[in-house]
Amino acid sequence: MPATTTVRTVCDPNCHANPRCGILAHVEGGRIVRIEAADFPRPEFDKRICLMGFSRLEYQYHRDRLRFPLRRAGARGAGRWERIGWDAALDLIAESFRRIAVADGPRAVALVTGSGANGVLTRGVTYRFAALIGGTAARAGGVDYGVPKGLEYTFGVRASTYFGPGGHEFADAVNSRTIVFWGGNDAETRFVDFPFVREAQRRGAKVICIDPNRTATVSKADLWISLRPGTDGALALSLLHEIVARGLQQEAFLRAHTNAPFLVREDTRQFLRERDVYGGDSTAYMVWDAASAGPRPAAAGRAASLGGRYPVRLANGGTVRCAPAFQLLRELAAEYPPGRAAGITGVPAESIRALATDLATQRPTAIRIGYGVDRWYWSDYTARAVAALVIATGNVGVPGGGISVHSGTYPVPASMMAFRNPDGKSAVTLDMIGLMSAIESGRPYPVKALWLSASNMFNQTAANRGRVLSSIVPRLEFIVVSEHFMTASAELADVVLPAATIFERLDLIPGIFLQLQQPAVAPEGESRSEFAMFAALAERMGFGEHFRRPPEAYLEEALAGQDPLLEGMTLERLRREGAVTLNRPAEPYVAFRDYRFQTPSGKIELYKEELVPHGAELPAYREPIEASPFSPLARRFPLTLLFSHSKHRIHSTFANMPMIKAIEPEPVLEIHPGDAAARGIANDDLVRVYNDRGTVTLRCRVNAGLRPRVLVLPEGHWVKDFRDGDPYSLTHDLVSPTSENYAFYDTLVEVEKAGG
Repeated sequence: MPATTTVRTVCDPNCHANPRCGILAHVEGGRIVRIEAADFPRPEFDKRICLMGFSRLEYQYHRDRLRFPLRRAGARGAGRWERIGWDAALDLIAESFRRIAVADGPRAVALVTGSGANGVLTRGVTYRFAALIGGTAARAGGVDYGVPKGLEYTFGVRASTYFGPGGHEFADAVNSRTIVFWGGNDAETRFVDFPFVREAQRRGAKVICIDPNRTATVSKADLWISLRPGTDGALALSLLHEIVARGLQQEAFLRAHTNAPFLVREDTRQFLRERDVYGGDSTAYMVWDAASAGPRPAAAGRAASLGGRYPVRLANGGTVRCAPAFQLLRELAAEYPPGRAAGITGVPAESIRALATDLATQRPTAIRIGYGVDRWYWSDYTARAVAALVIATGNVGVPGGGISVHSGTYPVPASMMAFRNPDGKSAVTLDMIGLMSAIESGRPYPVKALWLSASNMFNQTAANRGRVLSSIVPRLEFIVVSEHFMTASAELADVVLPAATIFERLDLIPGIFLQLQQPAVAPEGESRSEFAMFAALAERMGFGEHFRRPPEAYLEEALAGQDPLLEGMTLERLRREGAVTLNRPAEPYVAFRDYRFQTPSGKIELYKEELVPHGAELPAYREPIEASPFSPLARRFPLTLLFSHSKHRIHSTFANMPMIKAIEPEPVLEIHPGDAAARGIANDDLVRVYNDRGTVTLRCRVNAGLRPRVLVLPEGHWVKDFRDGDPYSLTHDLVSPTSENYAFYDTLVEVEKAGG
């Protein structure tokens, strides 16, 4: 019998688990024979692994895994390939990149690493290469960006990083008395972290789930609030109205840490400044000081008013009426008393009143806001309205409170990002929406070549897939895809490169712990890590010196920064221990404990004067742009199509694993019994879902846990898993100017029995 060795590595997909799950790979004769969950320095994180993690062994040795470079041998997308060597593949890529850079400028070469990998090297190498050639790299935005953008407006943490320093770690749930899951099914999609919530319940916390449909999280919750999809903003404003009308707001907190008392001019809707009143150059914000019955600079006001309207004499001799920002927010919320909000949302008025009481009195209150809220046209407005609930009740900066997008943690140390910026150079970046525009219209500049790593962009990531395939992809002159399988995106490539897996590459995964992703076995076939691919390509393009050091050297460099979090970290220690706790306090991370906010005012901003041109200075409720019963389209397409997250996949990753297929062999659409009966549809029928943009045929399941007029389909199924068409072509690509986010859920459709 060959000797067995055990290697610790880490699973690192886009599951938002913190920490990512450690895996022990047991190796015999150069082959992994068994995997199991690894331990951590803190026992509460031991044995974390989900079904997707267990499927990694099938993933590693899957019969369909790509093992050799391929070049397109027929028309793009026709499925004809020829095997080529690495030298031929890299020569072709280098020549194509040079040609396009000469013709259209180096920014015309775009390199994208998606959310399928999160290592310092694997995720950072496309940024490094793009910086060196003067090309374009991908940045966060366009997908899952609406809620973080709204929270950026409010708290000042950049939307692309709000998932870290803006939220609370999941372990902080044990400090909460009220926990609200708003638009997220964390019991399934954050399965490995959810035990902290169950522990909070055992300690007496009340768990509330706000979701249109009955989910696994609803089954674990103490209270379920079911609302019409897309009306979350109206519910949030109604809750705020109840809190304020009953005097449950924390006024000392609002005065000290928010721009609630700042005076807003009625004529311009801009903040009143000291120079407006006294002349000079001071841009200090003004408040109405109740003690002196007049306007004063915010720093000097002894008793700043939060309500009322006041005439203010200006330095130019005129008079303008002003009101504190909180007065304006109060008036907005007053438009949504529980009775009216009930008619909009479908939530009973008495439920709204009871929920407002819980939020304001059963403190600390934590809200964890999910992508069920994010993927709507007005999602940034909704996020700001929901955030106002924890702000008004003083639940910011305290253990057990806050508003988190899933969770949060300490920001990644700067030295761990430095690999992306060789010699101080940085790549220009575009988000998903900007990238699609650059390819299609040449704005802000043309993009003609695209490299994709750890991304299945052309499966479900870009909205209105049918238009993407017909109008955008054909404008790309050259596509390279680094992948493990022949995905929908790889099928459109000119060159496909076989990528190394988590068991075949060296990398560093940040989080609560630093974890070393280290090779357990040699790469299958001719697979290579992304670092090795770009190192070889850089040699051909004249800057190979920036990749000639071994990967270990770059990781040592990343650990050698001055950030206190990294004190005592070395690569040798990580090899020895596998996972090492950051040099940080033992208690869970809590955002904004110092009450410092990187906003224009340095305060939490409930009112945004820079959004006045958009009419978005306050988080007003607006009906969904499409998925509304008041939409003109609703007569023909009366059903809202929601895409849930599956507990068996991370988007399209793992969708082709045998053990996953055994549980979920095909896509299944869920439909309410009343909607099914009205259309002559029975359980397990084949149905056709359609609108003016596309159509898809699949099997259906009748589910009484859905709201009427709502369909639910787990996203991430590969396009080829559908019998006809695909659901990702049903979505529209309308984008709000303030959120820059695809509104995948803001979609209307109709359904009929297949063949009907």
